[in-house]
Amino acid sequence: RACSRFLGACSLIAKMTTLEARVAALEEARADYNESLDTIWMLLASMLVFFMHAGFSLLESGTVRFKNTENILAKNLLVITVGF
Repeated sequence: RACSRFLGACSLIAKMTTLEARVAALEEARADYNESLDTIWMLLASMLVFFMHAGFSLLESGTVRFKNTENILAKNLLVITVGF
């Protein structure tokens, strides 16, 4: 009877160790998942900013005379290339 209690305690300790390993693995996977979400969000935000620059270029070129459109677009292209 004492032997079976000892074996039961050993199996309980083994299960706790396995549980701790599983918890550690889940926490590591969660950290990787959060990092992936951060990367996706940064890519999405940078894409939105890029299209915002294109829209602003169209807005600016629409508010100036035709002869100045090329200068405005070149200025905005320079802003984008220096910014990145």
